[in-house]
Parts: sequence; C-alpha cells; structure tokens
Amino acid sequence: MTAAKKIATEEACLHRPHRLTANAKFVLPIDLVLKGLTGVRQRQPRQWSARCPSHDDRGPSLSVRETPEQAVLIHCFAGCTVNDITAALGLNKADLFPLRNSMPGEPRLPPRLLTAGQALELLRLEAMLTLVAASNLSRGIALTEQDRSRLLTAVGRIEYLCEESLGVIHA
Repeated sequence: MTAAKKIATEEACLHRPHRLTANAKFVLPIDLVLKGLTGVRQRQPRQWSARCPSHDDRGPSLSVRETPEQAVLIHCFAGCTVNDITAALGLNKADLFPLRNSMPGEPRLPPRLLTAGQALELLRLEAMLTLVAASNLSRGIALTEQDRSRLLTAVGRIEYLCEESLGVIHA
C-alpha cells in the first residue's frame, strides 16, 4: 500500500470514529450491530434474532445475519426499514459493511461451500458409513484397504464439517 493510500485510509477512518474502539482497534460490523441490540439469541453460526430497536418490540422480530464477507444483513419482520434500524442503533448503512481496505493480518471468512441442510446430510451419510465399519470390526470382520481408505475419507469429511460449523478458516 502506498503512503498516500495509507493516509487516505486512515483519514477515512477518522471520519467514522464509532468504527474504532477506545484502544484504536477496528470493530467488525456484526459487533457494532449486536452490541446495540437486546434479546439477542444466536440461531445458528453467523445468524441471530433480537428485538428490533426501532419499534416497541415485545418479541424478537429482527433477523441479523453475517455474510462470509463480514457484511451484516438485517430484516425486521414487523416492517421497519434498514434506515430505521441503523438510525436507532446510532449507525448508518455503511456501518453494515466491512472497510474495503482491511488491516494487514486481519482474517477473512471463507465462503460457505455447503448449505446447513447439505452439511447435515453429508454428516448423516458419513456417520452411517462409520457405524457400519465399527459394526463389522466388532464382529471380527476385517476392513479391506479400500474400506480403510473410505473410512479415513469419512473421518476427514466429518472433521471438515465440524470446523466449518465453527467458522474455522481453512488454509
């Protein structure tokens, strides 16, 4: 990054002080949004429900989701607009998106390759294969080299699905 571009980036950050914490660390958009909400409940990885801050919400009508690119999607099922919600949080729409010039060493979330349903189906199939192999071994039936290789593939896939569900960044 050139010196001029670095200065321009720093100046842009100065105009948005709420994107910096007291110790000058950048805050992710999802953290900005979630800290201003009440009744927050995580529904699945990177997806939450909460009370909408722009109307008298008695139950959680706000859906919040973080994309793999770290942008925040919000939707109020009672009909509040994105502008209403961000204004109630003291934010603007630009705060729902990560800064374009990310800081050096800042991790990026990889795109999801499988939907939750696809991941569960794959996990079910690999668990079934593992069960059959364990059953055969308990009966004294030896696994062939091909069976062992397929079992190792199943274990690798299950491990990948566990990491994926926790949001582990793959190299």
